[in-house]
Amino acid sequence: MNLAENDGSATLFDFEHTADVEPDRWAEYGPGAVGVGWDMGLLGLARHVELGIATPLETPEWSARDEAKAFIAGSSELWAAAAIASGDYPDTARAAAARTSAAYTG
Repeated sequence: MNLAENDGSATLFDFEHTADVEPDRWAEYGPGAVGVGWDMGLLGLARHVELGIATPLETPEWSARDEAKAFIAGSSELWAAAAIASGDYPDTARAAAARTSAAYTG
């Protein structure tokens, strides 16, 4: 549906995020350091809106599930791909993504 033709049944979610990340932390985790958290937050919002689920995704119980680990790994890989597309070295970006996934899944 074109938002210009909004009949009132759609919601536009528009935000701008700025993160002041220390260079050492950025080097260790890359854009996934904040990106995976945003992805999880948006997934949580979608689950709440669609299914009425109000449990935060950042709980140890959720993070231990195979579904969560797959989501986090996929999100980390996509953030690594974005970093590579913006000029980061592939091996460096993939290593940062692996550390990000490990940090989120314990």
